[in-house]
Amino acid sequence: MGHRQAWREKKCPHRRKRRGMRVFLRPSLLLMLLEGEAHGYNLYDQLPTYGFNCDRLDSSLVYRHLRDMEDLGLIESHWDEDSMGPRRRVYRILPAGIQCLADWMDELGDIRDQVADLLRVYQLQIREVEGPGPEKGDG
Repeated sequence: MGHRQAWREKKCPHRRKRRGMRVFLRPSLLLMLLEGEAHGYNLYDQLPTYGFNCDRLDSSLVYRHLRDMEDLGLIESHWDEDSMGPRRRVYRILPAGIQCLADWMDELGDIRDQVADLLRVYQLQIREVEGPGPEKGDG
């Protein structure tokens, strides 16, 4: 049995539950606001475009991050008096948010490079552990 197959059949006891895409929620919201002002629910609706599964992400988490980013001076909001129905907050990114987003993108680029290096070394080492795969044309 190969290493990958064993991993699928028995999870590594040291592996933590993945935090998933939630670690990318703030930079994703800032990037959406870079495109223009938006209501919180409109931002939530755009999340699948950024790789999020809204079935597993409560909308309250989006609003919590928006409030936190407003407290940090990255975004600001105002009440939309023109909306039909209940008043809704409209969010927009501030210059500090644009700078924070740029810093985040630089850091994510560094992380991407580190992950690529890790995957490259893993692929080399796993080939040594598992040995050569079946030759084309075999069985």
